[in-house]
Amino acid sequence: MIGWREIERVSSKRAFPDLEEITEKILNTRGIFTEQQRQTFFFPNYERDLKDPFWLGDMEKAVERVRQAMEKDEKVCIFGDYDADGVTASVLLKNVLDQLNVNSFYYIPDRNKEGYGLNLEALDYIKKQGAKLIITVDSGISSEKEVAKTQELGMEVIITDHHHPPKELPKALAVINPKKKGDKYPFKDLAGVGVAFKLAQALYQKFPHLNKDQLKWLLDLVALGTIADCVPLIGENRVLVKYGLIVLAKTKRVGLKQLFSVGKLAINSDCPPNSQQIAFQVAPRINAAGRMDHANTACGLLSCSEKEEAEARVLALEVEEQNQRRQKVTKQIIQEIEERLAKNLTGDLIWESSMYWEMGVLGLVAGKVAERYNRPTFILQEKEGLIKGSGRSAGGFNLIEALEKNAELLEKYGGHSQAAGLVIKKENEAIFLEKFKTLIDQEKIADWSKKAIVDAKIYPEEINDKLLAELAFLEPFGEGNKKPLFLMEKVEILEVKLLGKEQKHLKIWLKKPRGFLEAIGFDMKDKLEETKAGRINVLFHLEEDSWNGRKKIQLRLVDLESA
Repeated sequence: MIGWREIERVSSKRAFPDLEEITEKILNTRGIFTEQQRQTFFFPNYERDLKDPFWLGDMEKAVERVRQAMEKDEKVCIFGDYDADGVTASVLLKNVLDQLNVNSFYYIPDRNKEGYGLNLEALDYIKKQGAKLIITVDSGISSEKEVAKTQELGMEVIITDHHHPPKELPKALAVINPKKKGDKYPFKDLAGVGVAFKLAQALYQKFPHLNKDQLKWLLDLVALGTIADCVPLIGENRVLVKYGLIVLAKTKRVGLKQLFSVGKLAINSDCPPNSQQIAFQVAPRINAAGRMDHANTACGLLSCSEKEEAEARVLALEVEEQNQRRQKVTKQIIQEIEERLAKNLTGDLIWESSMYWEMGVLGLVAGKVAERYNRPTFILQEKEGLIKGSGRSAGGFNLIEALEKNAELLEKYGGHSQAAGLVIKKENEAIFLEKFKTLIDQEKIADWSKKAIVDAKIYPEEINDKLLAELAFLEPFGEGNKKPLFLMEKVEILEVKLLGKEQKHLKIWLKKPRGFLEAIGFDMKDKLEETKAGRINVLFHLEEDSWNGRKKIQLRLVDLESA
């Protein structure tokens, strides 16, 4: 079984006697010790908990410049990104500018031909379209050279971004980024679509003819982009996603409805989604458009009006096809990398490249490889003397800081502490790797073995309907608020079965003082031998299983071993 460690309980004093002790322990591990903290966490409030958008630096400048564009009938370009965060941010801002009757269009760069962020060829195109103002979403913070070029072309730039700011910021008209040095906005972990929403919020405040109630209908996009970008689902993000999931259940967007229909996703007003459904079913489909072809397909899908249902259907089918191809290509590359690593896995950094790998899936592959091998991982494409690709971290190592310390060797880089991208010349690869590995060594991470963080050890008799109901208040789950992981030791097995057409899923009935517990382990056939001793230690999540209208508690197995 994978290694594990239990989160230490900070306080042994019961503050919430009405809750199961297990629930209280989990709240404590999330820093919740008072009734006020509990109420805020359990019941996020849109009006109470969202911060004033004008606390963000340069917001006043941005709103005033949009006002000028509206009054002068200037054309505005929304410059987005090709991932789900950038796509949702682009569509959101376009919706708001349309409501203001601002003449606007969005531009999403081609991942393969242009790469991430502003680029000179795109700026020339935008200029020819007659734009006087560019508003970036989910990008721009590292585009110092490109922003300077826009001024030469007679255009102004408002940057809205959430990525790690470089030491020298672009000299834009306004730079809206909560991570900007000295920015007083209290919540720093907004996604790109979250920052775009704050601009929308500010515009709604300044233009009283806009119906503020309509602002909430944008939260379906905010929830989708926020979950997809894996930012921490705490603080303001928790509020935006909690309400956004409600809006997603009754979304007015024809494109999303068609996406749910084509993908056979059970999401509607009678069956609201949770964050896991969005993360593993909806977001990958939106991302697939930009990974396998062009993100304009996803933007077009999310932008379809009620009169364009037939077009939305066609676009949803196209996105579904791209997602299926994305799955196939990702699987092939991972298999190739695993074959390489089986022969030669040395050191604390995984750095693998090929001229044949598709750029669009490299981040996905890096994430899966980093998760499996628990090493900082870069998966790259090498062509014509340039190496470019994506990295994902492990062991708490800060990727973006390490890249920043080697910026002189890089053509381009950007991202976050745990996910980043880079472009480097082949001639600089060896010296870069030497310096990068030195930075990893300096972290002195002695043990790279994967360890599960257990929220609580639990006994069979402690698992009941009340506990399951209380755990539901912790949703939405995601980064910063993981689904609780439990450990149960030396539990007795009553029965074991293999399920599925290929007999690769493990179903186990476990004994409790009165009755039994049902556990399911998907793709865990290889653990069958461990069950033969009659007792096992299990790592699992608790969930509600619903089948033919009957609901019951189920243990979703993560790992197990004979006890």
